[in-house]
Amino acid sequence: MKYYKFELSMLWANILSLVIFVIGFVVMFFAYGPIQMNNMGLVLFELFLYLGIHEVVHGIAFACFCKDKKNVKFGAMLEKGVLYAMCQERISKKGAFISLMAPTVVLTFIALIPACIFRIDTLVMLAIFNLSGAAGDLLMTLFLTKLPKDVQYIDYDNVIGFYLLSKKDLSKYNSPYVKYVESGTDSDKLINKNIKSIYISKQSWIVFAMIALVFIAYILV
Repeated sequence: MKYYKFELSMLWANILSLVIFVIGFVVMFFAYGPIQMNNMGLVLFELFLYLGIHEVVHGIAFACFCKDKKNVKFGAMLEKGVLYAMCQERISKKGAFISLMAPTVVLTFIALIPACIFRIDTLVMLAIFNLSGAAGDLLMTLFLTKLPKDVQYIDYDNVIGFYLLSKKDLSKYNSPYVKYVESGTDSDKLINKNIKSIYISKQSWIVFAMIALVFIAYILV
């Protein structure tokens, strides 16, 4: 069995994210009506919290397919614009598919049902933002559907990269939105044991502090 390293194209992910965002709000405007947002400070706090929950759902799904739950890692590198949950253990193609799609299903499609029934404008907006932010997950999931059934998945430690292991040649599955980088012999070295279970960069702490201050100011006012 060989490993194949792939990396997600952030250009394609950002383009898809923008398209989903615009289409989502247009569709909801005609199907649901104008979305009211009374306090932008609170909305931004809720949005950030929702994105954090997005990664937690990823992590819970990964943990369902891991033998060792400690191999599910969480982190924040806001200077690069990312919150992340990664799986540093080999899981099946099915496990990867479910784990990648879990936040989209739970926090977008399921969340929209009560949001539309009870007209919870904030939840409608958060669901659209969540779907837009899941563009990378959607592209990776689409890519996985094209691969052989024997594929195993491991997250790479640069957030946008991942390893796929298979007895078949996966280099021919290169695509514009997920690029083939390299291949080699399967090895335990594919898993980076130095990655912390929870990592938050210094810049991220600063952003967290600013968000907390905004939220406190909202409560006091």
